[in-house]
Amino acid sequence: MKWIAGCLMLVGLVRIGGLAPPDDPGPQLAVIAKTGPQGEGSAAAKVARDQLAKQGVEVLPQLLVAMDTTNAVAANWYRTVYEEIVARELARDVTKWPVEFFKEYVSDAKRAGRPRRLVLGLLDKLEPAFRAKWLPTRLDDSEFRYEAVGLALSAGDRALQDKDPSSAKAAFRKAFESARDSTQVTQAAAKLKSLGEPAEVAQHLGLVTEWWLVGAFDAPQKTGFAKIFEPEVNVDLQAKYRDQGGTEIVWKRHHETDTLGQLDLNKQLGTTREAVGYAYSEIDVPRAQAAQVRCGADDNCSVWLNGEKVFARDQWLNGTRFDRFIAPIQLKSGRNTLLVKICQGPQHKDPEVPNNWSLQLRLCDEQGRGIAFKPAQMP
Repeated sequence: MKWIAGCLMLVGLVRIGGLAPPDDPGPQLAVIAKTGPQGEGSAAAKVARDQLAKQGVEVLPQLLVAMDTTNAVAANWYRTVYEEIVARELARDVTKWPVEFFKEYVSDAKRAGRPRRLVLGLLDKLEPAFRAKWLPTRLDDSEFRYEAVGLALSAGDRALQDKDPSSAKAAFRKAFESARDSTQVTQAAAKLKSLGEPAEVAQHLGLVTEWWLVGAFDAPQKTGFAKIFEPEVNVDLQAKYRDQGGTEIVWKRHHETDTLGQLDLNKQLGTTREAVGYAYSEIDVPRAQAAQVRCGADDNCSVWLNGEKVFARDQWLNGTRFDRFIAPIQLKSGRNTLLVKICQGPQHKDPEVPNNWSLQLRLCDEQGRGIAFKPAQMP
């Protein structure tokens, strides 16, 4: 970070003094920064881009800092400059690259992922040994976490081959604690359990597996998403309702044993079509905190937290994919309630396509680590 800070400070001091250094890229970078969708500012950006592309590697630090932007249009303009300069300079016999800047930049987890990956690719050419030493240290880096966890899993496998179970356990534990990808989490958990070590996937990912379920309520065609049924008005676990055929139904308790917490409502509430089911849970949270609800459902779902609707998507034939939808939430200290409405649509036009009816929901932080909670003691 010292290299980056020094670079920016020098540029700032020069500008404060009212002078522009030779070939100062600032004005061109500022022009490109004003671009937007539908070609906004593109003519001026093209001129600025061509001017920047004529410069050498000395412009790369400021260019990369500018590339760390939420303006996708500007970022693409900057990237074309970066690629042209890099390609030209790599073809030269001698170029004095700002390698230390590159290392600091790629190691700054707060920066955008795409330009960091571009820099890592360049470092592969300039210092081929860097990646192998650096990547295993990125377990807490959201951009490179997946690769780092993969290396930890591989290290554990090698330790097993070398008949070193202690090192294998340490490597697999490191992988498990750092993983956020569901496949890597389950892989690491399986490795640990094979060595007699505990690893709770549901707890790690914040999967809700304790539910009260009721359904199926009649919802012809695709009317279920908008239609309001009694559980949405008042959750009463002692209440009795009528299903599609007029039969009396009540809430039933369910503990989901699927590794990734996916409920099969066809099994729990009965195979049906054009219906609505509800899942209800109460959890105890140790402290108030911002979090995310991540869910997926087939066909769709709506979610209420403590009586407030925090997510709803009127979208059919979704399939229950892990983390299909993400919504910000605020958990309160102590008891929190969750109500989920899951719609089941008409039979697919292809009769060979099964009418799945399912739900998966978890509570986690913005990096995907499960929030600590306990299922509430309920009757």
